[in-house]
Amino acid sequence: MKKNFSDIDEEMCFRRPLIYTHFSTGIGDPKYMPIDNWPQLTRLLTDTLDNYNEVNSSMNLVLFEDAMMHVCRINRILESPRGNALLVGVGGSGKQSLSRLAAFVSGQEVFQITIRKGYGIADLKLVRI
Repeated sequence: MKKNFSDIDEEMCFRRPLIYTHFSTGIGDPKYMPIDNWPQLTRLLTDTLDNYNEVNSSMNLVLFEDAMMHVCRINRILESPRGNALLVGVGGSGKQSLSRLAAFVSGQEVFQITIRKGYGIADLKLVRI
């Protein structure tokens, strides 16, 4: 990096947290910018969670660093054109809750499909998007 990009400050490249979000300047102001520090991200997501809990059924989340990073990743996917993800993990690890919070940040509606016997492609195409 020093050899090829001498004009870039090395400290800026390796500072932590290295997180970019669409909500770094606030919810509803979609600018893809970096998060400067953990307290800023904690404040943003705590306020968002409080707003979510006012509108929807209460969701009690502990927003530790990994959880906040996952919300940012899921939000980035949701903000991308045709963005999609497969969240894998043990049951009860918070995949659905973090996804709901990330969708709320993006102003998107969350719905679940109901799988039943005989569920097929035609049923999937009937899902409202």
